[in-house]
Amino acid sequence: MPLGIPHMRILIAGGGTGGHLYPGIAVAEEFSRQGPDSEVLFVGTKQGIEARILPGEGYRLETIPAGGIVNKDILSKMVSATKMIGGFIKSFSILRRFNPDVVIGVGGYASAPMLSAAAILRVPTVILEQNLFPGAANRLLSRIADKVVVAFEGSKKFFKREVEVLGNPVRRGITGCEHLPKDILVVFVFGGSQGSHTINKAVVESLEFLREESGGIHFIHQTGESDYAWVKGSYEKAGIAAEVMPYVHRIEEVYHKAALVISRAGATTIAEITACGMPALLIPYPSAAHDHQRINAEYLEAMGTAEVISEQHLSGKKIAEKIKYFLYNIEKLKEMSEKSAGLYQKTAAEDIVKLCRGLTAC
Repeated sequence: MPLGIPHMRILIAGGGTGGHLYPGIAVAEEFSRQGPDSEVLFVGTKQGIEARILPGEGYRLETIPAGGIVNKDILSKMVSATKMIGGFIKSFSILRRFNPDVVIGVGGYASAPMLSAAAILRVPTVILEQNLFPGAANRLLSRIADKVVVAFEGSKKFFKREVEVLGNPVRRGITGCEHLPKDILVVFVFGGSQGSHTINKAVVESLEFLREESGGIHFIHQTGESDYAWVKGSYEKAGIAAEVMPYVHRIEEVYHKAALVISRAGATTIAEITACGMPALLIPYPSAAHDHQRINAEYLEAMGTAEVISEQHLSGKKIAEKIKYFLYNIEKLKEMSEKSAGLYQKTAAEDIVKLCRGLTAC
């Protein structure tokens, strides 16, 4: 029910990947739940996933030029620096026009110029850091932001200031999943919002080792655009039941069907699978900045909620062995599920909104 919160104007900056964008959407949803007349504006880039996703979610988006510098060559860094200057200048124009009560940075290229401009104009600013090991941009921006919110207690040591440990918010409908298998093990495969060719290839290769178990397994597989046709054809050729799609628009519906996730280990994925109490087989992306996906995955493994396969040791046979193990050890899945559900901070979105309102006295 709406809580009658005073009207607020919220600017959410960042994106680029689903890992940055979806926590922002979760916070926007909570602002709207508490105050239906609140106004939310997202600021991102034309190239980021936000340009595809936000129009369908009903949110306004403005874009600014921005680029990254981590793991880039000298020329790319120079191009990115030029973009950042342009993004910084455009951010002032957006801020003056929209006049937000608070600016929330969710990570991604657009976050840095917008939060920097907001700090200069003395607009209250909040940073959301989703990963256990924070990115360089957020560590730098933390020096000028009014508040820093982290998802994990272990992240506090990386900041030279006080931070709030509030968790990583997820979109409505993802929590409270009922997913443990009865007769068929439903396996949800995805490699992030863009898909992962490496994971797609390994899962397709696993099918030849799963023929005897094919009647007890059902795959739901998000492939990304480029791999869709051949992955779909591979399931059909193997005779194994699967729903194959380039992109899952209503991921909460799939989480409610699945009993096991095979995925990368981005921060939003970690938040969503723990919000669902979902057991997982995690394959961290080895080129992620600061190796943060490996750190995320190993954290869940240490908590007993996931198993980890490094990309270096990934193979179709190994994937098949893990699926067979879980198929014949349902109690293990149940144990992992209970531990997973215990990790998620259910009030993350509410607590972040409360913190933002405290900054603005709204």
